[in-house]
Amino acid sequence: MKRFVRDMLPDPIRFYEAEGLQLTGPGKWKTTRCPFHGGSDSMRVNSESGAFKCMACEVHGGDVLSFYMQRQSIDFLDAAEALGATVSDGAVPSPARKATLSAPAALALLQSEAWLIACTALSTAEAVKDQADRLRLIEAARTIQNIMQEAGT
Repeated sequence: MKRFVRDMLPDPIRFYEAEGLQLTGPGKWKTTRCPFHGGSDSMRVNSESGAFKCMACEVHGGDVLSFYMQRQSIDFLDAAEALGATVSDGAVPSPARKATLSAPAALALLQSEAWLIACTALSTAEAVKDQADRLRLIEAARTIQNIMQEAGT
């Protein structure tokens, strides 16, 4: 049997960035786009607790676990397991455990990075001097986007 260990949840800033969100602004409440309704700059995220609230569509929650549950439409235990925040009964959680990304979060991060590289390659010939290399970067970014569309993420 598994049990939830809150201290094993991923760091909120790293989690939200891995989910493809860009957090901006001063203070602990950051601004980002809302992935639930697609609004730009309508969601606020607490960088310390992971709490979030969209000012437009009213989606909200108290931590990254709540966000993940709502975004993936999964239950508490499945979300906790996916975020690496469960242990078997009797097991002592490892304080040095690194959070792993879910497959959709890893793919979203990969897509974001691939597009950044492809855009850099297109905008400045000095970044990637060989035309064939620039074209390969663009094709790689397109391939990742196609995989995400097929996966429904």
